[in-house]
Amino acid sequence: MNKVLLSDVENNTGLRITNDSLLNRINSSCLEYENLNSEEMEEYILSYLKALDLQALPRAGQHRITDWENGWTQNLDEFKKSKNIRDLIPKYHTKNAIAKLNKKIIKTFSRDFDYHLHSFFVDAVLLNYLSSFNKVFEFGCGTGYHLFRLNDYFPNKNYIGLDWAESSKKSIDFYTKTFNLSNINAVKFDYYKPDYNINIEDSLIYTVASLEQIGDQHTALIDYFLSNKPGLCIHFEPIHEVLDDNNLIDFLNRKYFLKRNYLKNYLTTLRKLEKQKKLEIITVRRLNYGSKFIEGHTLIIWKPV
Repeated sequence: MNKVLLSDVENNTGLRITNDSLLNRINSSCLEYENLNSEEMEEYILSYLKALDLQALPRAGQHRITDWENGWTQNLDEFKKSKNIRDLIPKYHTKNAIAKLNKKIIKTFSRDFDYHLHSFFVDAVLLNYLSSFNKVFEFGCGTGYHLFRLNDYFPNKNYIGLDWAESSKKSIDFYTKTFNLSNINAVKFDYYKPDYNINIEDSLIYTVASLEQIGDQHTALIDYFLSNKPGLCIHFEPIHEVLDDNNLIDFLNRKYFLKRNYLKNYLTTLRKLEKQKKLEIITVRRLNYGSKFIEGHTLIIWKPV
């Protein structure tokens, strides 16, 4: 039996973690897993091919707004009863016992393995930059659960969650009222029709698996970012440009991205704009972890010029 270690997070992010709270979370966790054996790996590949070839998978896009409204409403209703932040964690984090870590397919055994592993990587990166900014914006924030964790680390910052779903704002508003927090706020924001009145100048902005929902319709959002001059942009998103088609799992990842209509050519667009001197790409890094079917959190860090 293997266990997720501090070195797994540091080696894959390329960062040395110094925040005591995060260090304690990682070192005290007991996220256990095993690598798949040959028979399990064959079953995994078969399930992947069936998903690609036989199953009707929901495609990302504007038409799914009702699904997200309903999903965040379910989380909120459960949280209202329990007042336990665990009930604000999206249900997709608990769907599968198969995950990815260190470029390997693994079988997990720990409760909420996917969420905790994911949060270690997200927090390690964001905490490396957070101290330089007073305002932090999460675009596509869902129930706000990432923002709430960041506030536990740095309660002296101002956090703003943006999402197109009304139920997202309701979740954040209820959470902040419940725990008497005045530094976390929620704003409705549509990726397809950005509100230029929302001022993000010199702030830290980030997205976590939310840009994936806009496919190739990201021009309006990038224009908004460039015009409003955030201090730094950090993305954890499915980026097909980093995948290797000569690798079987990467090849299947790309096919899955396409079938689900996930984020397409975002990095390619950023690279074109960098050549035009409109922005600077600071980091593009595969973090080598993910869920059952996708490595969905490649790290991109950039800033407008």
